[in-house]
Amino acid sequence: MIPYKSGDKIEKNESIVEVIKEGWNIPNRIPYASELKVKDGEPVVQTITSHASGVIKFYKLIGDYLERFNDIEEGHLVVEKGLFAVIADDKNREAVRYYIPRNSVIKFADNSNIVKNDNIATPTSSEQTVIAEWDPYSYPIIAEENGTISFEDITPGITVDEQFDELTGQSRLVVNEYLPSGVKPTLVVATEKGEILRYQLDPKTAIFVQNGEKVEQAKILGRIPKAVAKSKDITGGLPRVSELFEARRPKNATVIAEVDGTIRFGKPLRNKERIIIDTYAGKSYEYLVDKNHQIFVHEGEFVHSGERLTDGVVSSHDILRILGEKALHTYIISEIQQVYRSQGVAISDKHIEVIVSQMLRQVKIVDSGNTKLIVGDLISRRRFKEENDRIINIGGEPAIAEPVLLGVTRAAITSDSVISSASFQETTKVLTTASIAAKIDYLEDLKENVILGKTIPVGTGLYKDVEFKISAKRA
Repeated sequence: MIPYKSGDKIEKNESIVEVIKEGWNIPNRIPYASELKVKDGEPVVQTITSHASGVIKFYKLIGDYLERFNDIEEGHLVVEKGLFAVIADDKNREAVRYYIPRNSVIKFADNSNIVKNDNIATPTSSEQTVIAEWDPYSYPIIAEENGTISFEDITPGITVDEQFDELTGQSRLVVNEYLPSGVKPTLVVATEKGEILRYQLDPKTAIFVQNGEKVEQAKILGRIPKAVAKSKDITGGLPRVSELFEARRPKNATVIAEVDGTIRFGKPLRNKERIIIDTYAGKSYEYLVDKNHQIFVHEGEFVHSGERLTDGVVSSHDILRILGEKALHTYIISEIQQVYRSQGVAISDKHIEVIVSQMLRQVKIVDSGNTKLIVGDLISRRRFKEENDRIINIGGEPAIAEPVLLGVTRAAITSDSVISSASFQETTKVLTTASIAAKIDYLEDLKENVILGKTIPVGTGLYKDVEFKISAKRA
């Protein structure tokens, strides 16, 4: 990220390029129209704990490289930018690295021995820093420019009702839940530059301004209440667990950004809003969103790939396609654990990880290369790797495939083993298909060996078909 424009004046030791790397503390996204409590560039200090044992060494960022910084003693107050603490292991290799923000107090001198879980630096004050504040129960509508408000299709008794707020003692207009056909309540802001800004109001939106009122930039014009969360008990959560394990596409799926870029809104198409993401490379990606959905993004806002653009349930298939397998593992595990933890049920992640790995054990052929595989076929990763290794060994072009998410039921039926597939569901269909294709079951996995009572291929059973030559040790 480049925080400056061409021609901007900067001071010495200012950051001119900022890179967020995987494994660093990536900042959380602050909701739209939040009230910021810290200044740009102001350090946010917290206790930094070592996750490794070794010798601590300090470095300072000079230009684009780290330079050794030896003048650090215990109790040193950090006032300089770009200070890093590196924990070196017994072979003088970097084990872990931490950025030390300003206003931190160093607890170890340079070249000191440090043990895992020791505090490297602590804040000068025990008070926690509030970065931003926002209303978690509503989405605000704010004025983007100075101007004058005018109402459009806002008629008391027809499209809006006046409601009294007992907490504030004020009465406000609230948009009715059911509106006449063709009526769209809208707040129109006529700016000082002669531009017209329109803010269409959703049902149940509370209006905070009056017709003809002059507003300044960032003034809250109204608030849209968030939908009430559904039941979080185990009966409400189990259908969600079933939906995830069966890899079903949710009915009210949210729209996810496929690329990083800037948001703009295009011409609506019938009953759908057109969201366009413009990338730095000059490409544009369009999404048509039903107007009944709540849109989370605004004109000119920058979004990252994988970010939600509308309300709804995130589809596992979209996460796999956009963010990859690692993000999908994290998402499914967190969603399932959320259901069980709400009821105080502790389940180790490893059990869920095994199930997810089975759901991802098949790939879809995109390019067959010189292999015998057919484009569009679903095959196991083992067969795909074996076929590619065979082709590469003879100098051919390997196949290209993409990961596919299957539900546990379909993943079990599409197993390479005939016995394993037939023992689960659709036995007649599986056996008929196998006999027509003259399939051979080589008994390579666990389930088919358990069914037949043979040695399972784990532990010492891995070497059941391997011949060993044992020679006597000579003195």
